Amino acid sequence: MAEETPPPTAPPHANRPSGCLRFLGILLLLLVVAGGVIAWKFMDTAREGLAWMGETLVTQDINVTFRQSVTEIVSTKGDILEVATMETDETVTNYDMKTLFDRTVYLGTTISEIRVPVVYRYHIKLSDEWKLRVDEGGQCIVHAPALRPSLPPAIRTEGMEKKSEAGWFRFNAAENLAALEKNLTPTLEKRAGNRSHLNLVRESSRKSVAEFVKNWLLQQTFTPASQVKSITVIFPDEIPAQGEPRPFPPTVLMP
Repeated sequence: MAEETPPPTAPPHANRPSGCLRFLGILLLLLVVAGGVIAWKFMDTAREGLAWMGETLVTQDINVTFRQSVTEIVSTKGDILEVATMETDETVTNYDMKTLFDRTVYLGTTISEIRVPVVYRYHIKLSDEWKLRVDEGGQCIVHAPALRPSLPPAIRTEGMEKKSEAGWFRFNAAENLAALEKNLTPTLEKRAGNRSHLNLVRESSRKSVAEFVKNWLLQQTFTPASQVKSITVIFPDEIPAQGEPRPFPPTVLMP
């Protein structure tokens, strides 16, 4: 009976190629990591070096120039009495929505917004109609001219904040914001004269008019200012229509 010959065994060096590949892979990975660390350190050092050069070697000159082109100068003819100022943060927003097929397909909305501090000033015209009377009790009733906004309002550009976001199928964020900024002054001029803004400055304006009446108008009449116990200032928009109850404005007591 023939003896079975055992299968040949692989020589010890048969697995060396796979081990070499693993070693080369680990070595390559280490080289990549080391290269990344070196590059990062190099960039950090270069950044510090550029900053040092910017502080010690570079000289920066900033010049601001102005060019003036006068378009109009108008005299107020001494006809303006400023009675109130108000500073407020105004936010103006513009929504631009687009659709297709009679609003069937919505293409998105572009929203642009500008927030800016604004200084409003209000005045009355001295040449407008005034009515003044002093009753026996020393109460002075003044029908003053209408409150008017001084235009244009002053825009504090250093505090201006702007943002604009286009809809999912819109690409006009910059254009929409530019149009909003272009119309900013006319928009604020309209706001200056609306009812809510006038109501905010009404009481301060009333006190200013009362002081003006006390220190100036009463000196031009035969009624000594010392005989006036109180001054009530009424603006034209506070006079109710016929048949409505009359809300009497607050009285300014004189010292």
